[in-house]
Amino acid sequence: MRRLLNLFKRIKVRLTLWYVFLLALVLVLFGVVLYFSLESSLLDEVDSNLSALATQVVSNLDYENNRLSLQNDEPGGPLSILSSEGYTIRLADEGGGSLEGTGPYRDVFSQSMRAREGFDAVDALGARWRIYTIGISTGREELFLQVGQSLERIDSTLSKLLYFELVTIPLALVLAIAVGMFLASRALRPVEKITQLAGSIQAIDMSRRIELDLPDDELGRLAKTFDDMLARLEESFASQRRFVSEAAHELRTPLTVMKGTAEVILSRERTSKEYKEALEEIQVEIDHLAELAEDLLSLSSSNSERPALDIQDLELEEIVRSAISLITPLAKNKRIDVGFKSSGPVRYQGDRNKLTRMLLNLLDNAVKYSPQGSTISVSIRKQHEKIVVAVSDDGLGIDASELDRIFDSFHRLEGAREENPSGTGLGLSIARWIARAHGGEIEVDSQPGRGSTFKVTLPCGG
Repeated sequence: MRRLLNLFKRIKVRLTLWYVFLLALVLVLFGVVLYFSLESSLLDEVDSNLSALATQVVSNLDYENNRLSLQNDEPGGPLSILSSEGYTIRLADEGGGSLEGTGPYRDVFSQSMRAREGFDAVDALGARWRIYTIGISTGREELFLQVGQSLERIDSTLSKLLYFELVTIPLALVLAIAVGMFLASRALRPVEKITQLAGSIQAIDMSRRIELDLPDDELGRLAKTFDDMLARLEESFASQRRFVSEAAHELRTPLTVMKGTAEVILSRERTSKEYKEALEEIQVEIDHLAELAEDLLSLSSSNSERPALDIQDLELEEIVRSAISLITPLAKNKRIDVGFKSSGPVRYQGDRNKLTRMLLNLLDNAVKYSPQGSTISVSIRKQHEKIVVAVSDDGLGIDASELDRIFDSFHRLEGAREENPSGTGLGLSIARWIARAHGGEIEVDSQPGRGSTFKVTLPCGG
């Protein structure tokens, strides 16, 4: 029983059963309509013949002994021929009594059957008979002429049709089940392959693909979409592995330094000054680890489909000035002047903390990689329903081949590593994520040795 229930859970079985059910419904309806249409057509033909025959017989009635009567008919005459062809005729009085007739009229027309004009049907002699009655008025009495025809041949034809339908419809349904199962299995073969492939794929190997040569239909697009999804998953897993590997590498460096410092300082007795210097060195690495952990948490939030933003009504110029004031002490240490230019107050709806973090990351990069005594320019303006914040520096600059990679996590230029070996390579990634979370984007214009300009574009709607 369970196996039967599991069988009905299969899509191809359900599709086939629905197809066969609809086909059975159509065939049965067609058979019923065909049967009754044929019966009606044959009866109409019989009625037409009986009506014509009755009219012809009435026109040939004779008067004998002052009353109407059928023509005297000799063997081989018209009435005999009609009788041999299965017709029966009688002349009846108003009470239904037979006056005279031809053919088996005594068996077909009972004496108790009251004659009435029109068509009627009776069962006699083991068959159905179609009767047509026409009234005749002589002025002295009312007579009725009745003609009848056996429906045995019509019933035989209809029985053969019914037998044919009862045999062919089940055979057609059995054939439909076989063909339907074959076509459903063939049509759903890509789904079977997708199911098998999905069940066999593991995170350690995402390189497998369906690669079915299918037309551009629903299943073809499904297979292509699944292959595209696998490609995106493969890239995502590869990116995740790179991220974990690079994060582990970045974490290992300060831990190694801390471990080495501790081992050296504990290898023998030290002076208080040496202990203090070692602890200060360890504290620097702890600060580095804390910064790296915070960056990793921020970057992990960027993978969220719906980043959590604390949207507020802000004055964006104020946010920029606040970020500049926070970075000014670091800039002064390198005698770097940070200039700000604004076209006026800019209202914006966004997350204050994240926007401040984005600007600080851009300003921090500009200060770290700018030479001493240089200038950093910050500007904010409205342009074509957009808000543009630009940060320009006179730093190392970026080669054109590196521009597409500088926003990748942990990616750092060779010159940047020499200039700031303690950096994590996550600042620009986080800045871009914050900009995109607000519906904006970050672009960079840079040339080696001539500095860089990072341009943040945000929608005015915020």
